[in-house]
Amino acid sequence: MAGPLKLPFALLCVAVAVTDLATAQESENGAASAASPPAGTGVQGSVAGRNRDFSRPYGVVEFGVGVLALPDARVCGDAGCDRGDVSVEVDAWPLFRASPRFAVGAGLTLALTPTQDVPQGGDQAFPRDHSRRYFQAEGIGRYYLLHGQALEAWSGLSAGLVVVSDNFRTRGGTRDVTLIGTDSANIATEGLSLGWAAGVTFGVSDALQVGGTLRIASWLLPTKHERISFGEEASLADRVTMINVSFVVAYHAR
Repeated sequence: MAGPLKLPFALLCVAVAVTDLATAQESENGAASAASPPAGTGVQGSVAGRNRDFSRPYGVVEFGVGVLALPDARVCGDAGCDRGDVSVEVDAWPLFRASPRFAVGAGLTLALTPTQDVPQGGDQAFPRDHSRRYFQAEGIGRYYLLHGQALEAWSGLSAGLVVVSDNFRTRGGTRDVTLIGTDSANIATEGLSLGWAAGVTFGVSDALQVGGTLRIASWLLPTKHERISFGEEASLADRVTMINVSFVVAYHAR
């Protein structure tokens, strides 16, 4: 190659090499950008998303209506005992949602319509009508296996007080003997309630959820039936298994 052409040829070779190097560098940068997640995604993004769903602790109010069953209860009276009882119940649970996974609170359960009556003898001098009510006041701790606005599932433990109220009222009508004082008497049998609970709720809106709960508990009542005048006695005693299934509506004050 002639001398005057050596320098331009060398410069051309250098320019081609620089161009190839720049093209390769741009390809590597593009691949790295495609592999890297955008800002706000990945681990940091998922954490940020969870923080947006649960920004701070808040209160929850849950209301339920369902069926309360006592499958192994011995409902006793002066004529003997019958097995089992079922009642419609209503309940309310104010809760404190401390984190996405944990909540604590307390609840009240009231069952007013037992179907199993106390067996009564047929030779009573003063026939009495009987009614019974169940009342529970419990504390509960919940652990949420799934949490979010669309679906939540939880399990927890509860403990508290249960009261079985038996009321006996003398039947109206003409009597040969006049009773002095009230015509009714009440027996309140108190005990402890220890149980397990679980529930599933589905989001209707940002603040409202609907779903169902299952509760199973042991009522630890006095071992002997309390007895009052005219021979009436408390209908339940000793250990009783309680099963409660209810439909719930929950309001989240986020």
